[in-house]
Amino acid sequence: MERGESIAVYRYLKSFLLVIVTIALLIACHSQIAPNAILGNSTLPKSPLPVATKVVKHPLGETRIPVKPQRIIVLNDIALLDPVLSLGVKPIGTVSYFPQYDFLFRGVSNAEAVGIEIIGNGNQPNLEKVLKLKPDLILMREYQKSMYSQLSAIAPTVMVDLPGLNYSFKKNLRFIAQVLDESEKAEQVIAQYYERVKKLQNLIGERLKELEVSVIYIFGENLISTYSDKETYNQVFQDIGIRLIPVLANQKQETVVSSIEVLNKYDADILFVMNDTAKLTQAFFQNPLLSQLKSAQKNQIYEVQVNRWWTYGFFGVNKLLDDLFKYLVQP
Repeated sequence: MERGESIAVYRYLKSFLLVIVTIALLIACHSQIAPNAILGNSTLPKSPLPVATKVVKHPLGETRIPVKPQRIIVLNDIALLDPVLSLGVKPIGTVSYFPQYDFLFRGVSNAEAVGIEIIGNGNQPNLEKVLKLKPDLILMREYQKSMYSQLSAIAPTVMVDLPGLNYSFKKNLRFIAQVLDESEKAEQVIAQYYERVKKLQNLIGERLKELEVSVIYIFGENLISTYSDKETYNQVFQDIGIRLIPVLANQKQETVVSSIEVLNKYDADILFVMNDTAKLTQAFFQNPLLSQLKSAQKNQIYEVQVNRWWTYGFFGVNKLLDDLFKYLVQP
């Protein structure tokens, strides 16, 4: 055999033996790894499970979102934070409109929102904070649509302002429940609300047939405001069977601001006065015009908190009902 052929054969045998050794080592390693893998102790990287998704239609288009989102940011208190909490879902972030007051949110108490990070003002959320929280779903309102593209670049974003939802707190809850796959919970919440309404009707009794109420807001010094019959508290009155005075029942403008000089126009059997500042409230109740009202003469003018009555979800609605149980049920 020539020297060159000997070298070739030697190289061939060397390569062959190397392949055999490699295969043997792989088999040996496999025999050690496999039992551990069966026991769940494998250190091999695991592929993440695919997240189930669905498509939600809303006024700004169609958005694919997780069926069961886990890290939700809501950019409104009464129409988003409250309904989401009512469904038993806790967002990771939200906004506040009232940092200057004792309350941060309408409808939801500070204690009920513990652990939820505030990511700015409702009119201007902090996008850096939104990004840092790594949401898998963002819920927003129509007035925030200028930020939709920026928000959508961070996470799937849905605008909750479908036709017919703008004033119905029950329809609003049902739509959000569809988005979050919590429709069954929504119906439970609504059923519990109607149970409380029925109980209140029974406690008011025959007085319900003749009772007329009025609601005003202390808008400023010597100013009051009233709101349309579509406000949530008016929807609750309708469910109970409580009548608004005609001037309010027929008001179609969203807001009417008036001088306190026309206060007698809004007199009723019972007058609810919404407020959010102690200074204005004190001045209002010291005004001599109040003594001319039949509601004052009956001692049936009741001060109520705006953050309990300006509501759009069931946390707030139940607080509103608490007030009605307190003031409408005679001992």
